[in-house]
Amino acid sequence: MQEKIDHAKQHWQAFCQSLEKTGCTALDNLHIETELDLAEGVRYLSRIARLALESELENKDSSHPYFQRSLGPTLKMGGDNPCGLYLAAPINGVDTFKISGSRGTARWLSFFAQRSYDALREGLTVFGDCLFSSNLQCDDNDQFEIIISPNEQKGNWIKTDKYCSLMLIRQFFSHDKTIEAMDLRIENLTQGHQAKALLTLDEVNKRLDASGAFFEMMVPIMQREMVEQGDRLNTFETDIGNPTSDTGGVPGGNGVTARWKLAADEALIITAKAPTPCPYWDIQVGNGWYESWDYRHYISGLGCEDAVYNSDDSFTLVLSEQDPGTVNWLEAAGHSEGHIAVRWQLTEGQLPLPQCQLVKLSEVKALTGLAVIDTEERSKQKQQYREAVEQRFRL
Repeated sequence: MQEKIDHAKQHWQAFCQSLEKTGCTALDNLHIETELDLAEGVRYLSRIARLALESELENKDSSHPYFQRSLGPTLKMGGDNPCGLYLAAPINGVDTFKISGSRGTARWLSFFAQRSYDALREGLTVFGDCLFSSNLQCDDNDQFEIIISPNEQKGNWIKTDKYCSLMLIRQFFSHDKTIEAMDLRIENLTQGHQAKALLTLDEVNKRLDASGAFFEMMVPIMQREMVEQGDRLNTFETDIGNPTSDTGGVPGGNGVTARWKLAADEALIITAKAPTPCPYWDIQVGNGWYESWDYRHYISGLGCEDAVYNSDDSFTLVLSEQDPGTVNWLEAAGHSEGHIAVRWQLTEGQLPLPQCQLVKLSEVKALTGLAVIDTEERSKQKQQYREAVEQRFRL
């Protein structure tokens, strides 16, 4: 038994060393040198460690899958959508799975079969087949079933291959409607209801190693993205190169991003117009670790149904630390620098870049002509956003 204990200790030590080495390197490379960004960096490291363990150690049995929330108000990564609810469940590329549930009230739905990173060595992308709300078939009661399998099926079907290992679901909501998340269940039809196998030491050691590798990979990715944007402040570019990139893009669309920087008395005016087609878009703002703000307390994102539009169907947004007293405000939340992204969906490759103008806060109303909102109305808006988050996550 002592030999097994020593073996387990070695894997645990390797995991802890991954956290220490990668985390300390990230803090040494702090690129926005404020105490707030440093504090968020330490928290970010703890969150990615938690996400790594959740992703690689827990809920890995595709014979007995279930959906778990992968991101939320206190677990953030990679420009998480403040309007979103993210779910994940393990699958494989051999068995047949069924998802059943209700449509809910999400403005936008997407279902993705994600591949393991072994697929990259074969020239494949991380994301495989997908299904969107625009082609999801529901019955008269808004109930639906999706079959996930390597063999073609009638109705809602997501094709898998030997590399598929995870089913991801994204639900994006507006803030001004009743929030009703999908009521979902996933089951492995091939394996049926066989008894669940007991955990083995070899398996948990393997999963712990995978958790460490996940941490080592993910921590630097978003930090590197922000560093690369440092020479084009307040200017949007296409996110990570192309609409379906291996590291950040997803099928159906991608984001255009910028690294913003402003003083306490300044505002960034952002103007854009959704292309045609574009069944869904949203905008999000966050810190230098590519996290959105805590959207229970700050306006960190707006969806296409939340924004107030101009007469030509374009939209004008205002990012600032102080309230500009207009609609379409995004809060800087005590920060002077961070990231901002617009997510366009199913635009047939069109990714328009918003125009940015850095101005004094006092000039915003005159320059934008946006509708004015007073303190009481702002308070009601933020309360509405908090209630929407509570409904979404059942807090």
